[in-house]
Amino acid sequence: MVFIISILLLYSCKNENNSHFSFPIQLLHGNSAKVWILSKSNISTDPYFSSLENYRKTLTFHSNNTFRDQELIHLGSNRGQTGKYKIKKAEKDSNYEILLNYSNEETLKLSIHSISNSKLVVKARLNPAAIWEFNTLKAPKI
Repeated sequence: MVFIISILLLYSCKNENNSHFSFPIQLLHGNSAKVWILSKSNISTDPYFSSLENYRKTLTFHSNNTFRDQELIHLGSNRGQTGKYKIKKAEKDSNYEILLNYSNEETLKLSIHSISNSKLVVKARLNPAAIWEFNTLKAPKI
């Protein structure tokens, strides 16, 4: 009897682990909050990309699934747009998507091409679609 219960418990744990996808979410929010700065766009006339560094778009992802979209110059203030984000498997391939649900009810879908501790490359589902490269803030050189 104990053997059967043990097998059932192991099987349920295995099924529970398989039901979750394995996206490294800590890379996105750093286990608290992480700031990503838009550093490149493949579209030369992209209205979301500024060649002036202080006015570049930033996305700050928090571990409670909220985010803030603001210009770098306003970082640390309450300016910019806020909302909730969700990570999900893409419908057409095995990649992941970030769904940004803004407080004003707008939505932006970002297909993740790659993510590391300091670099995030996404395809922004805009018209036209853009490939954006984000980098994290760098520590000051002393």
